[in-house]
Amino acid sequence: MASCISFRNAHASASSTSPPPKWRTVPHGIPLIGRADWNDCLNLNCFSDTPGESFQTVENNDTGVAESVFIGGMFVPYGSQYADILEHYGRLAGMSDAEIASEAANVRAEIGQVSKAVKTAGWDGEWFVRAYDAYSRKVGTHEDTEGQIYIEPQGMCVMAGIGLDDGKAQQAPKSVKERLTCDWGTAILAPAYSTYRIELGEISSYPRGYKENGGIFCHNNPWISIANAIAGNDDEAFAVYQRNCPAYVEDKSDVRKVEPYVLF
Repeated sequence: MASCISFRNAHASASSTSPPPKWRTVPHGIPLIGRADWNDCLNLNCFSDTPGESFQTVENNDTGVAESVFIGGMFVPYGSQYADILEHYGRLAGMSDAEIASEAANVRAEIGQVSKAVKTAGWDGEWFVRAYDAYSRKVGTHEDTEGQIYIEPQGMCVMAGIGLDDGKAQQAPKSVKERLTCDWGTAILAPAYSTYRIELGEISSYPRGYKENGGIFCHNNPWISIANAIAGNDDEAFAVYQRNCPAYVEDKSDVRKVEPYVLF
């Protein structure tokens, strides 16, 4: 067991004199995105101007500015689970009770800060912002003409419980249904991008409605189903499942595609 939980590291158990976590030093207190997050086509630090260049291998510029609200949504529940692991198994990793208590408390304090940042800077009025780009501009906002709303943070932030206390967790799934959902499922974003945006990367290089530029992915639709269940929208939670389950969409099978490695 001990060999499986060697999770301690110098940063996590640093003293109070150490620098704060990097997401506390960026503009909005939201975790940095790096090259990308779950959506490997949202490349906010690449700035590729070479046609045909691979966004997966092009040099990534660590601007220290571009942030992911989606990662912020992930940080809240998984950070909490990490704190729980510390308290249950910290001794097996050689930590003292005082170290465990201190580190768990620090982790939970950071969770509170990130959750607050997502609820404020990460909220666009009726849905969660997707990210902030390298110029610290919103991605996934009503202020834009395209790419106004993305699916990922609406699912992940609600699954994290962010906004359950103030109505945001109830509003985000409603916006998804109104703006992203059709008979064939829930799209990854809308409206789709019509031109290449160098500050967004690969996601804006595809034709409108194709792949990450407004396509429908079976992977992230269940996040919306779960989010609706958490928000108390039981009927819509099941409806999301029905729109993606092959047994319920056989009559639309001629317009549906899967990547070669996807199995039902």
